[in-house]
Amino acid sequence: MRPLLQQLEEMHIRIAETATHEEKLVKALGDALTRLDDQLLQDVHSIATEHEARRTAILGELQGLASSIGMFQVSRPPAAIEAEPAYIPIAGDWREATSNIRDDTELSQNGRTAPRALFPHEQRRTTAPAPLSLAERRRRVSGG
Repeated sequence: MRPLLQQLEEMHIRIAETATHEEKLVKALGDALTRLDDQLLQDVHSIATEHEARRTAILGELQGLASSIGMFQVSRPPAAIEAEPAYIPIAGDWREATSNIRDDTELSQNGRTAPRALFPHEQRRTTAPAPLSLAERRRRVSGG
């Protein structure tokens, strides 16, 4: 029985040594991964810093170029909104037409009829030629 206990004790010692050795390997692997992680983080920070510096330089160049061609103008205060003009009647206004009808009916009731004022679209210009008839326009278009 002695050899069996001795063999068990030796196996127990070997298992303990193996566990200690594997523990050291796992710790070394963890340390190596931590170092690589720190190095990767430093690399990412340096790349981000370089990128930001390049971006700032490019933005400065673009702003300089834009200001040289007048794209970035000095900001001005907003213009005041102008008041809308009062109502200005235009040709063919129905308000004017109804007042003319009232004037015509009042004059006809009094027995006097005065000619009403012509609307702008009713007035003929003396310098403009008379409009062509449809037949005359067709004849001119066909080249006849």
